[in-house]
Amino acid sequence: MYKILIFAAAFIGIVYGQEHFPPVSYGEACVTQGFHSGHQAVDIGSYGAKRVNLYAIWDGTVIGVCNGAGDFDQSRCGACGNLVEIQHNTVKVLYCHMTANSIRVSVGQRVARAQVIGLMGTSGQSTGVHAHMQVREINGGQLRDIRTRLGLNGWRTC
Repeated sequence: MYKILIFAAAFIGIVYGQEHFPPVSYGEACVTQGFHSGHQAVDIGSYGAKRVNLYAIWDGTVIGVCNGAGDFDQSRCGACGNLVEIQHNTVKVLYCHMTANSIRVSVGQRVARAQVIGLMGTSGQSTGVHAHMQVREINGGQLRDIRTRLGLNGWRTC
């Protein structure tokens, strides 16, 4: 029983009694750039530059999608590249640099915690395959570190 609880706590962040699912599995990726004044998001790169699944961290509603940009292409979707933005209870989460035509959700769609939304990629202003994860408070608009704000801190630093 204790092994199961420890296992669950290692893979799901629990903040204010609500469970959050990591957008990239902890065992498949590491933090390539952390949250700081010049980079108000967290970059998570997959091991071996694999295009791994990205997951919804919480139940929510898709409020933004841009798709169709090729690798390193900023002309279609801007610096973020192919993206999905999901509004959850208290935050909006922006997933950037996704692989073209891998996005499995659309604007207005309800998503469930741990639902696959697409694949990690390198579209937009990107230096390689990774997910640029930006968390914004709905009230006040402040940008937050996904690791501390949502308790999703199981990735090691690359």
